[in-house]
Amino acid sequence: MKVSRPSINIFLEVFAVVFNLLYTFLYLNSNVWCYLFGIIGPLLFVVLCYRKKLYAEPVLQLFYVGFAIYGWLNWGGEWRTEHWSLAKHLPYIIGGLGITAIAGYYLRNKTDAKFPYLDSFVTVFGIVGTWIMVNYVHENWLYFILINALSIFIYYRRKMFLGTLMFVLYFIMACDGYFVLGIFS
Repeated sequence: MKVSRPSINIFLEVFAVVFNLLYTFLYLNSNVWCYLFGIIGPLLFVVLCYRKKLYAEPVLQLFYVGFAIYGWLNWGGEWRTEHWSLAKHLPYIIGGLGITAIAGYYLRNKTDAKFPYLDSFVTVFGIVGTWIMVNYVHENWLYFILINALSIFIYYRRKMFLGTLMFVLYFIMACDGYFVLGIFS
């Protein structure tokens, strides 16, 4: 009897999920070591997403690596957050929608990408949300509530079930982070 071995994708997905969840859990708990896991987890997802033909997502993951490095270097010895008004968010939202439209159009017409506009939206606003996250702006969690909800759909449809579970947990963590529910902190 031939024993089937799990594919490399399963191993990549398991480790990527664990490291990314550790990042968010440690971030919620104001632990600077979150940034180490914020580097390793996304690097694993770069490989996995490319193998699954999600071409915008690896770009997002590489930004996550860069932002984790920036966040680690930007950490000033204490966790301090600030709040932005809607007016301060509007340029990010409007610019993000414009870039999403361009990237989605390109992916739809030039690649075999699955969900080109949705993938582009998650990527662009993942970058925006992470930028304001590593600059300790509390409203980053609102971006991630939406991004994680959309990612649940994308990952489920691509049969990346551990990634789907990760985004369900991320969604809950983002709600916890924004509403300060104390579930994970």
